[in-house]
Amino acid sequence: MNILIIEDDPSIQMLLKLSLKVEGYHPRVAGTVAAGLKELEAGDIDLILLDLMLPDCSGFELLQILQQRYRTVPVIVLTAKNEMNDKILGFQLGADDYLTKPFETRELIERIKAVMRRMQKTVTSSEMIQLGVIEIDKDERSCMIAGQPLRMTSKEFDFMWLLCSNPKKVFTREELLDQVWGYEYYGHTRSVDMMVKRLREKLKPHEYLVATVHGTGYKLEV
Repeated sequence: MNILIIEDDPSIQMLLKLSLKVEGYHPRVAGTVAAGLKELEAGDIDLILLDLMLPDCSGFELLQILQQRYRTVPVIVLTAKNEMNDKILGFQLGADDYLTKPFETRELIERIKAVMRRMQKTVTSSEMIQLGVIEIDKDERSCMIAGQPLRMTSKEFDFMWLLCSNPKKVFTREELLDQVWGYEYYGHTRSVDMMVKRLREKLKPHEYLVATVHGTGYKLEV
């Protein structure tokens, strides 16, 4: 498994490389966004460890690029930015996990394993759901609304797939955080509301599909 480390601090680069090699992974290192994109263009990258504070470009900007070009490659953000708004923005832009520096390498390894387990479940399943104007394909991670492709981040797709898989179920915000992010993220349910707001903008004129159940959470309206 090839892991791309996009980090400009040489000491952290070395620590991550050694820790990943001990676990049997094959790390590659890039100190800038430009170098990271060059590594991605070469192919065979299974997961990205991304620092947000890079010399040539913001990690948030790179997350947007990754969603456009390499959306099937999972990203774990590693950063000293520990403000909740930064974390929420990172998830909204497609990060699969977010770990604040300083961190224990053991925790990082476990998070890598958890992210790859979730990705493996997606890759090995070949399912398509058609509900009204929605056609969503889990294998290709694509979604069509009234025949038009809907561009979504990885988390937005997981959210839509969960709702489409359970069209009559009302999900609480806590359930959505747990099932979409794949691990406990309780206490910050605002991130669900922010993602829904952003997704509804993309769904127009079909924003009604993601319905609010007041006092509870959200459900699919078909």
